[in-house]
Amino acid sequence: MRFAEYALFLIPIVLALAWFYGIRGLSRRGVVALVLLFGAISFSLFWFGADRAFVGRYVPARLVGDQIIPGHPK
Repeated sequence: MRFAEYALFLIPIVLALAWFYGIRGLSRRGVVALVLLFGAISFSLFWFGADRAFVGRYVPARLVGDQIIPGHPK
């Protein structure tokens, strides 16, 4: 997962903590709306990024002479 996805997962938690500690300007309705919005964005990034995740045994490419031979999973 990339840094942006981790940051999006943490934004709702940070907003909830800020609301609990009484930072001015954060209403309960606004915090809930932001948590739901960023939660939906985070979930969609996770959902669409899961298909691109690498699954299987990693076999690195190797150098034979002056040619690069790509690795193939067995």
